[in-house]
Amino acid sequence: MVEIGDHLTPLESLLERASAIEGQLAQGEEKPFTEVTHGHTGDAVAAGHQPLKFLRQVAAICAYPELLDAEQMPADAKDRAGRILKVLHGGSAGAYNLEYVTNTVTKKVARYLERRDGGIASDARCIVPVSGTAAAVVDMISLVVDETAALPTAVLVPVPGPRLLVAAAELAGAAVVPYPLAEERGWDVDGDTVRRALREARARGHPKVLCVVNPGDPTGHVLSRESMESIIRLVAEENLLLLADEVQQERAFLRDRPFLSFKRVLWEMGPPLVSTVQLVSLYSLSKSFGGGGFRAGFLELVNIEPSLLKCFYTWGLSIYPSILGQAMLDAAMELPLPHEPSYQAVEEHRQVLLHSLAHNSRLLQELLGRAPGICCHPVQGGSRAFPRIQLPPRALRRAQELGLEPNVFFCRELLEATGIALAPGSEFGQPEGTHHVGLSLLLPAATLERVLLTFTGFYSSFLRDFS
Repeated sequence: MVEIGDHLTPLESLLERASAIEGQLAQGEEKPFTEVTHGHTGDAVAAGHQPLKFLRQVAAICAYPELLDAEQMPADAKDRAGRILKVLHGGSAGAYNLEYVTNTVTKKVARYLERRDGGIASDARCIVPVSGTAAAVVDMISLVVDETAALPTAVLVPVPGPRLLVAAAELAGAAVVPYPLAEERGWDVDGDTVRRALREARARGHPKVLCVVNPGDPTGHVLSRESMESIIRLVAEENLLLLADEVQQERAFLRDRPFLSFKRVLWEMGPPLVSTVQLVSLYSLSKSFGGGGFRAGFLELVNIEPSLLKCFYTWGLSIYPSILGQAMLDAAMELPLPHEPSYQAVEEHRQVLLHSLAHNSRLLQELLGRAPGICCHPVQGGSRAFPRIQLPPRALRRAQELGLEPNVFFCRELLEATGIALAPGSEFGQPEGTHHVGLSLLLPAATLERVLLTFTGFYSSFLRDFS
C-alpha cells in the first residue's frame, strides 16, 4: 500500500504558512531567521537560473518585429525569428496561427527528435505541440477512458512521482492505481511490483495506461536501458499504453547514466515490439532551458493512428497553444550551430545548469551522508532529491494528535524553526511507513549548502526533542 494524498496537497498549506511568515518578517516580527528559503522548488527560474537568452530574443522579435533592426539582437536570433514571422499569418504572433503550430513546428520537432535518437525516423504527423504538458496529459488520458464501461479505466502511476499524473488521471475520469518504485534499488521500476498493482487494479477497473517518469521526479533516478526494455516488454504483454514523462531529459547530468528515450530503446529492440507497442512521450520546454512561464511542449505518439491527433485541436486546453511559446519551442529545436554568434553563449548556459546540478548532487550526498537517520540515493538527473528520514515514535504520535502526516509535521516544524520550506514526501507519494522530503537541486550552491547544514542540524535536535 502507498500514500498518494488527497486533493489538497500537503505542500499547499505549508507554502501558505511560509507566505504568512514572510509577511510577518516584512512587518518586523522577530524570528530565529531573517528570510524564508524555498528549498523545494522545481522551477529553475524561481531558483535563480534565467531562461536561455537566445530563446527569449527570438520570442521578443516575434512579438515586436521592429527588433529585427535592433543592433543588440544577434544575427542568428534575427534569422530564426525572421523565418518564423514569414510563415505567421499577417507576419504576426497575434494571430491564432494553427497552421504554423501543426505544420512548421511539428516538422522542426521531428527533425530534433531524429537527431536526439541517432537518426531514428520521426513522423511530424505524430507530433502534438501543446501549451505545456499538464493539460495535454489530461487530454491524452481522456482519449482512452471508456465512460460507458462497467468498470472504470485505470491508470498506473509511479509513487513517488509528479502529482500532475495523479491529478490528470482523476480529471480525465480514470481510476488511479499507484505502483511503488523500488527505493532499495535506487528508485528503479520493478516489473513484479507493477504486475502486482495490475492484478489488484483488475479487481476494480480496466488498466489501460502505465505512466513512467524518466528522469524521475522527485527521485532523481535515470532509468537504465535494461529497465526500459523490461518496461516495454511488460506493456506489450499486458496490452497497455506507455505514457513516458520524459520532460526532465535535458537534466540528466551523469555521463555514465545518459538519458535514453523510450522511443529509441523500443526501436532498437526491433520487431515485433517496434511496430506494436503504443507509446506517448512528453517533452516540456520549462524543464529544459526555456523557463516554465513560457508554457510550451509537445507529445510524440508512436504506433498510434495520426488521425487521433485531430482531437487535440477541437477540444481541451491543447487547442491553439501560445504562439510565442511555440516560437521559443521552434527555436529550441534548432539551436545555434558552432559557426553562429550565439552558439558559445547557448552552450555555456546549458553547461552551467548541468554542472550546477551535478555539483549540488555531490554536495547533497556529502552533507546528508554525515547525518545519522537520513538516507538519500545518489541523484542522476532531474531537479530534485528525495531523502528518507527516520522519525521517532513520539514524533509520530504528536503528528497523529495534530491530524498531520508525520512528514508534514516534520516539515512544518522545520519551517517554523529555520524558515526553510521543503516538500513533504506525501506530496509525491511514498511507500507506507516511510518518511521523505523533497529537496531542490536548482538552488545556488551556497544556498543549498546552507539549507542542508540547517536541515541536518534541525533534524538532530528534532530527534533529541522527540526521543
